[in-house]
Amino acid sequence: MKNQLTVLAAVICLLSVFVMETYAGGTVQTVSFFSTSLHTNRWMQIYLPEGYNPGDTVRYPVIYFLHGAGHNDTDYTNLFPILDSLIANHSIKPVIVVKPDGSVGPWDGSFYTNSALYGLFEDYIVYDVVSYVDSSFKTLRSRDKRCIMGHSMGGYGSMKLALKHPSIFRGAAAHSGPIDLNVWRNMCPPVKSENGSIPPFVYNPNAGATTRYVFTCAGAFSPNVSKSPYPVDFPMDSLGRLIDSTFNKWLVHNPARLAVALPPGSNLALYFDCGTQDELGCYAFNTGFRDSLHLLGLAYTWLSFTGSHWDHLPTRLPISLCFLDSVMNVVTTTVRNDIAMLPKMIFLRQNYPNPFNPETNFQFSIANFGLVRLVVCDLLGREVAILVNEMKLAGAHSVKWDASRFSSGVYFYKLMAGGYVESKKMVLIR
Repeated sequence: MKNQLTVLAAVICLLSVFVMETYAGGTVQTVSFFSTSLHTNRWMQIYLPEGYNPGDTVRYPVIYFLHGAGHNDTDYTNLFPILDSLIANHSIKPVIVVKPDGSVGPWDGSFYTNSALYGLFEDYIVYDVVSYVDSSFKTLRSRDKRCIMGHSMGGYGSMKLALKHPSIFRGAAAHSGPIDLNVWRNMCPPVKSENGSIPPFVYNPNAGATTRYVFTCAGAFSPNVSKSPYPVDFPMDSLGRLIDSTFNKWLVHNPARLAVALPPGSNLALYFDCGTQDELGCYAFNTGFRDSLHLLGLAYTWLSFTGSHWDHLPTRLPISLCFLDSVMNVVTTTVRNDIAMLPKMIFLRQNYPNPFNPETNFQFSIANFGLVRLVVCDLLGREVAILVNEMKLAGAHSVKWDASRFSSGVYFYKLMAGGYVESKKMVLIR
């Protein structure tokens, strides 16, 4: 009986190596493969677009999606219907998307970093996963057709791995990631608060969410497997002060520092965004990274939005996916009949109602994904309200403006997108 159960378990294990789920358009496969870097089998989910056929000659670009701390490859499933919708609407071209498992104990994840405690998770992603996907699926096996993206810990991982390996990835997108490790200095007060508030401090990973997050990072950036009870060099001393010698080990893995070594002419495309109310403090990590790129003179796309760590992710993912699609698929002059439903030009309609009191509506269309600004100006040309200032998908959009705090008079509204500028007049009557 015992031998029969063993055989049955082995059969179930073999069957589970290749599991398929069909979504509205694409298909998701859950597969397991042996990672030589980690010396073990690892799981991943792979999205294959509608029409994918291993028997034909069509090959596809690939995006690697890295999950956040406390998650694994089975999470972020809302990514799949978003991909189906974007492909069906011709907002992006068909693409393979890979979600590898970056989880590891004893805490909340690997931070996609080579570590004596966690294992060689950077090599696992960059070499093992990419090699396995290219050898097992119909991919376009070139750097120009390969990008990486992620959320939270995965946002950090995507930015770090792209900056370290620009010969592997053409672009990176990070949502709410801690992408300037210098900002971890700001985490000292909440860590002290979680661990008794009064020195001497004895740090416990179960003391609170911020402390656990720091322990997770320490496992990646300052592991010490000979240390007990926790196998890391914690970056704070018993008085709550940052230990420079330990924190300097962290900064070796800082994307803001890695950007300095980016080879000239690498044309690495970088997109990152974060909510201004991010409860994990990630907004400061992103503005710090933005400032570093600006000082280095590197190109980037940075967007902030009103929201927290998670709540707007379903609306941010389409923006980053379109961004990565735009760098992997250079627009040509060829016009395809199947995208006839998209606007062929940028168009700004007259607001309605007009005159108005106190609300009015604006409608505009854009032909391509890109940065859009819609502003209201007074008669002197001064901007008095910013209605839109973010990346928008191709198509028609509408915005409502409540002018209840403005005085009666003539105003102008101006649309700016892709080098296009158009203004129209409106009248507020109170």
